[in-house]
Amino acid sequence: MGTIDQERVAAELELLRRLGPRLSGSAEHAALVEHIAADLRGAGLVVAEDRHRFTRWDPPAAPRLTAGGRAVPIASVFPYSGAGRVRGPLVRVRRGRWSAARDAIAVVHVRNRELPLDAIVPVWKGSAPWGALAHPLIAATLAGLGLGRAKRAGVRGVVFVWKGLTEDAARGQYVPFTLPYQDIPAVFVTEDVAGDGELDVPADLVDAEMKTVWTVVEGTSAPRETVLVVTHTDGTNEVEENGHIAMLAMARDLVRTPPRRTVVLAFVAGHLRIPAVSDHGQAASRWLADHPELWRGRAVAGLGVEHLGAVAPDLLYASTAAMRDLVAAHWSGTTPLRVSKPGPLIQFGEGEPLHQAGIPTISLVSSPVGLLSTEPQPVDLDLLHRHVDSFRALLRRCDEADDLGVVEPAGAWDKAKAVGRIAVKLPGALR
Repeated sequence: MGTIDQERVAAELELLRRLGPRLSGSAEHAALVEHIAADLRGAGLVVAEDRHRFTRWDPPAAPRLTAGGRAVPIASVFPYSGAGRVRGPLVRVRRGRWSAARDAIAVVHVRNRELPLDAIVPVWKGSAPWGALAHPLIAATLAGLGLGRAKRAGVRGVVFVWKGLTEDAARGQYVPFTLPYQDIPAVFVTEDVAGDGELDVPADLVDAEMKTVWTVVEGTSAPRETVLVVTHTDGTNEVEENGHIAMLAMARDLVRTPPRRTVVLAFVAGHLRIPAVSDHGQAASRWLADHPELWRGRAVAGLGVEHLGAVAPDLLYASTAAMRDLVAAHWSGTTPLRVSKPGPLIQFGEGEPLHQAGIPTISLVSSPVGLLSTEPQPVDLDLLHRHVDSFRALLRRCDEADDLGVVEPAGAWDKAKAVGRIAVKLPGALR
């Protein structure tokens, strides 16, 4: 397999830094996709593509909030919330009682509490259970679910006030990112506001397009069987998303040493704008739905490659015991090694659609607090190198292994038990 090309890795990271945020369908996103496609073609591979048209919400360059005539710093704008300038009294809303802020600007506290991660992310035997996790994505998503009700209640705009998140950590958070367009301007701040307010979110709604690209490397002796490898290309910083770095290294490996099975490398678009490509799951859900000929009745294994070198414990999923054993033998990441199982209710990341399709899968989706920040983020370069080499080794093992296990779909009883665990653990965390 050879050692990793560290100069190539450094060049890819520098490209991500230079491009900055690659929000779905933006010029920066398109530039990264074209770079990936050119690299694959340069290796002698044929690149296929899907084009997705959608309405893009462009973040405003200069959002503005005033309270009592005083300018209030905005940590971030709620993605795809709304656009325009609204005025009115700033009214504190508690427990979702949006009617209290009719014809006003609602002020809602968002507490970045620690939540029991082990309630939704189980682990394989021999791995330590997950502890509590406080992540702004979870808190912002839960808070954002109320925006539709706010709009219907006649609220003019919403100011979400972070509690339990520092000013530095709050800055640039592109959260939440899974909700449809809300048509009501909303922002996040880190200080309480009161008095008469004015909120200006001069965002644009434009027709846009983004591309998913993939390449197929034909197998030599078992071409009907496929191994799928997926990442996404839209992202916010050097960690989210950098999975293409490992996959381009895999592509070069496959050209040098053709695989026994057919390998499909897919670089999907839409992770940061899932409603534009799918009404459920992840961005890869759309790609799987569009191309069943590449996996249905053919796929024997899958890899989900995300967040290489993230400064956080590895959140590494294995969907069968055989895949867990491959991880134990070939993974070099953060220590101690913890191997998670896909939960009955949820699995994070683009490996989830592969698992839902019944494909034995290993996927990495580590989640530092700054994962979705548009501010530059640290990358552990040594860890990234080990992540890349681990995925390269796992791809070879998936190509060679005779039996990678059978995915056991979660039944109604499994889901009911998971709901029960959450019901027991979550209320205490939310007090």
